[in-house]
Amino acid sequence: MVTFDLDGTLVDHTFADLVWHEGMARLYAQREGLPLEEARGRILAAYDEVGDEALEWYDLGYWFRRFGLQGSPRELLERYRHAVRVYPEVHEVLQELKGRYRLALLSNASRDFMEVELEEGRLKGYFDLVISAVSDFGRVKKDPEFYRHACCLLGVSPEEALHVGDHVRFDLIAPREAGMRSLLVSRNGRKAGAIGDLRALLDVLMGEPHEDRCRQ
Repeated sequence: MVTFDLDGTLVDHTFADLVWHEGMARLYAQREGLPLEEARGRILAAYDEVGDEALEWYDLGYWFRRFGLQGSPRELLERYRHAVRVYPEVHEVLQELKGRYRLALLSNASRDFMEVELEEGRLKGYFDLVISAVSDFGRVKKDPEFYRHACCLLGVSPEEALHVGDHVRFDLIAPREAGMRSLLVSRNGRKAGAIGDLRALLDVLMGEPHEDRCRQ
């Protein structure tokens, strides 16, 4: 079993950043009659005030209500779906792995973001299970308990799974504390011990049996 993070691992941050920093700022600027940069500064300050330890931080609907914005979160996501960018090697690597391993997606992103990214990025067909820590488990971070719960849903022991992601705490340390193996991706090469892109994952797995034990 191989599990993946989404943002920063399979897709870049362009789509999410445009929604949160550009789209929300433009809607707020229209609502309040403010210059765009001033509106952006105010919404970023509001994000910081709530903080990423709160579920509301990840909830577009909450921010629409808080700011009294026109339209809907779905309309905003659709406006920027063209900005979903899958890293160049991702489809090739997932296609190669799909025939050998069961694959799952485990993300901190809310499910509404994930659905757009999976659809626009043509990633849906690769995964046996897709889990949002925020939307499905009510957790703001991927901690060891999150990974143990995910493995339970997948019907595997943590020792049978390898997780791949780009965040040192949530994608490398937390799954290891849950008993999984984990591998860090650092596309800018700034994280020690990380692979540069997912092609290196194939090299890491090359010595393992072709048939995933979880299929048996």
